[in-house]
Amino acid sequence: MHVGQSETLTVHPVPGRHPVHGHAKQLHLDPLGFVRSLREHGDLVRIFIGPRPAEVVTTPELVRKLLVAYGRDFDKGALGDELCRHLGEGLVTSAGRFHIEQRRLMQPAFRAPCVAGYSRVMSAHSEEVAHRWQPGQILDLERELAQLTLDILMEIVFGPHPPSELVDAVGRWLSACQEAMKLALSAREAWRRLLPWSRFPRSSNPHAAVLRDILTRTIEQQRRDPTDNLLSTLLAARGSKTGEGMSDESLHDELRTLFVAGTGTLSAALAWTVHAMITHPEVARKVYAEVDTVIGSGSVTVEHVSQLVYTTQVIKEVLRRHSVWILMRRAMEPVQVKGITVAKGRELYYSPHALHHDPELYPEPEEFRPDRWTPEFEGALPRCAYVPFGVGNRICLGESFAWTELLIVIATIATRWRFELEPGHEVRTRIGTVDRPQNLVVVPTLREDRGVRC
Repeated sequence: MHVGQSETLTVHPVPGRHPVHGHAKQLHLDPLGFVRSLREHGDLVRIFIGPRPAEVVTTPELVRKLLVAYGRDFDKGALGDELCRHLGEGLVTSAGRFHIEQRRLMQPAFRAPCVAGYSRVMSAHSEEVAHRWQPGQILDLERELAQLTLDILMEIVFGPHPPSELVDAVGRWLSACQEAMKLALSAREAWRRLLPWSRFPRSSNPHAAVLRDILTRTIEQQRRDPTDNLLSTLLAARGSKTGEGMSDESLHDELRTLFVAGTGTLSAALAWTVHAMITHPEVARKVYAEVDTVIGSGSVTVEHVSQLVYTTQVIKEVLRRHSVWILMRRAMEPVQVKGITVAKGRELYYSPHALHHDPELYPEPEEFRPDRWTPEFEGALPRCAYVPFGVGNRICLGESFAWTELLIVIATIATRWRFELEPGHEVRTRIGTVDRPQNLVVVPTLREDRGVRC
């Protein structure tokens, strides 16, 4: 039962706590199943990561009350602590007044005219990849799409032909950032933070110094010889009250944050979308029909994005099933809601994955049903029932950027290719910040049912 307006909220302990591990073992063995199971224990439940308690919000109503209404009273929690080692004080990790000011400085780079300009880069790179693939070629599609999203982002941020040493450095640095979620949910790490004698510094990302050096030189070059790119927009941004721009340190942090936010989640969503089209032929047929009608024989442009109605429904369903699986906050001040107090320093979690699989909100949640995404269905959903890009003051600044790239890449690929799974490769779910399709090995076939562009 969801909490009513007049009810007093109770925090329900989740059974199965181990004296040493807490619930970390369940989170490690079956993270998606565990977070989905929490709803049956109550609207607000308590779990433990080793010795560290955390409240988990399981309903959209409470997500809205706690993390939207009181959003500025929370920072990013344990995951933010881990990410801060890699990202510094970028938008994903910063809090309070500094976060607000940084968000204002970043906003100009994500306004509609800028995203329209970026769309040309998205389309060009997507076409280049689609024309490079060969019929019958065996492709590790997740790897291909990860490289595509990185190449798109690098040109958008730094302009055409970014230095190869910079692209390579970012790729190596990103690979070393992958353990952040695992450490944030690690009982061993929770004990390490609790015990004073074990608080020795951990080694940092081994590629961070190289990346910093190359970024410094690239930023200096941009200042000497300005070009039209996202970096130039960030360099030109000024605070409305202070008239000052970002410090060099903040610029480094925001660029590294962009490298993470603009690649991993997008490539995972793209890979799952292609997987859905392979495993649901009727969905693929409708996508192909829409793409053929909307795009015709030309290139995909930003003007086509709003016309790809069914393809948007497909991606919405992909993001419902495969978005960020858990997010963490930490109270910077005591927060009182419905008779309970979230104490200062206490962690609060919510799971977009669990919300998106609640059968009260999404009938047959395990079924892939793009047709559910009608205006009527969306209008009836409670606020915060669908949160693939976060909520409140933490909602992703690049949401429009992400939607534009997702639709352009999928539509471009769909104008040319069908895919089949390569026999002998079982697609598995790999859990990181998002869940990804591991071992997505495919064989492309030219779409001979339409006038394929050559």
